[in-house]
Amino acid sequence: MFDALARRSDDAISRRSILGGTAGILGAAATGGILLTTSPTVASAAIDGDPAALEAGDTPTVLSNDGGIEAVYLTPEVTVEWANFGSGVQTIDLTVAVGSDDGVDTLVEETLAAATETPGPIAETKPADGTTGFGDVAGVLSLTLERLDATAIGDAVTRDSLSDPTLQAGETAATVLDVVLRADLTGYEGESETVLRTTSFEVAVRNPEGNADAGGIANTEAV
Repeated sequence: MFDALARRSDDAISRRSILGGTAGILGAAATGGILLTTSPTVASAAIDGDPAALEAGDTPTVLSNDGGIEAVYLTPEVTVEWANFGSGVQTIDLTVAVGSDDGVDTLVEETLAAATETPGPIAETKPADGTTGFGDVAGVLSLTLERLDATAIGDAVTRDSLSDPTLQAGETAATVLDVVLRADLTGYEGESETVLRTTSFEVAVRNPEGNADAGGIANTEAV
């Protein structure tokens, strides 16, 4: 998966490849603070926050009598941090992908060349923590993306692949989805750093057991 993202390929790859090269650490919000390099004299980049580099919320569960899931929404919030970029950052390439056993879909693939740009599904970008933007030797940029339906963008994570029409009453089926966040930073002085973060979450569909009730008014009278 990582090589596929480096080549910007949309080829379907098994989800086991997504986490094959790193420990699983988002879905809806990106946080974390692991620097790629520890030397203060070398350019470095991080996706900043605490406690992990990428977090997902609670397992979403859909109640459906036909075992169907209509949509899976993500609204990523990403903070990218860099240091020791001599003349600042020239571009940031941002990629967000979601995968399952059926393959991988790239949800976001955008290039930013200024701190105020909002290409594609990126709804807002702004410098954080008192920094001014791409021209900073050390800076922080916060990005908020529009709500994305993972089932409506590619051919791997789809409504059909997440649904289970064979579910009997009271049964639940869950699908593990892996989310990959990648940020490639390029500096004006030839610096180049890549940050890669992953996490997993389950999407469940439950066919609730049938139930019934009855009531009313007897409308009695006597003479």
